[in-house]
Amino acid sequence: MHDLAHYATFPHFFSDTLRFYRHTNVVCLNTLAGNTEQFIKRNFRVRVITNTVFPGAYEYDLALIENDRFLLSNVDLRRIQQLADTLNFEASQTKTVERNGIKLPSGLWEYREEIKRLPVFDRTPYHRATMHYFLWQLAKYYLLTDRPDIPGLPLSEAVRFYLREVKRPFRSNREVNEAYRRIDRETLGNIAARVLIVDVPPVSGYRMLPPFLQAREVMVNERFKLSDILPPEYFFGSRFDSENAYFEWMREFLSHCQHIQTWLLMVRDAAIRPGMVAMLESLKRRSRSFSHSIADDFTFSYLISHPE
Repeated sequence: MHDLAHYATFPHFFSDTLRFYRHTNVVCLNTLAGNTEQFIKRNFRVRVITNTVFPGAYEYDLALIENDRFLLSNVDLRRIQQLADTLNFEASQTKTVERNGIKLPSGLWEYREEIKRLPVFDRTPYHRATMHYFLWQLAKYYLLTDRPDIPGLPLSEAVRFYLREVKRPFRSNREVNEAYRRIDRETLGNIAARVLIVDVPPVSGYRMLPPFLQAREVMVNERFKLSDILPPEYFFGSRFDSENAYFEWMREFLSHCQHIQTWLLMVRDAAIRPGMVAMLESLKRRSRSFSHSIADDFTFSYLISHPE
């Protein structure tokens, strides 16, 4: 279980706030963890359009948002399992190797390399994304069990379990969903949608990712660096030197979404909420805010905005 502050981002809290209509288009910007868009796809008959700057998050959205079906055949599954049987290791009896801040059993890194050599990995972008999703679930398991009091399953058994489990999130909402990475302003302005959901990072940007998200990015690109993905003052999640610079950039970016009627902005840093309200007013949008206390020292804030 993640800590309470992370749990606040899970969309059960605001799902009753918006009344989605059937066949509405919903745009989700800066999708980092994937919970929001997956929850919407699973529970509402709407077309989900996602955008992220992270390669691993984009692969996640390709697999579970734009794609609807679990694409691996029985032949693919047998080959994946055979590799695990061949490279099997006992987690408690193998050394751990750290790569890019992620500690995993050395045998799992070897298994990852062999998996990427399978023909299925390059069959289509959706097959590749599905394989990355599988590897991420496997890596998260060994991250969570990398403690002396919790013995890990041997690789062969862990793979057998996760090959069954990773099928569960794949489902269709009978809509043509789309996943983007680094969506440009012109494309954003041409997307017909009724609802915009923005996960607003703090002004200081993302300085580091939680281990389970870092693992997702490393599974896709072992040389992943936040500084390469998020240059200063360029994307949601980048570092901005001042609130004024942040709000000016956001105002320009969101001006391309003025055609979208309802905006829901999830504000992680409550201190910037007044500036957010002023920025929305400058775009001639009225807004109301509400907060949810997650812990004694943490409150999650939301802004709902409509045109005047």
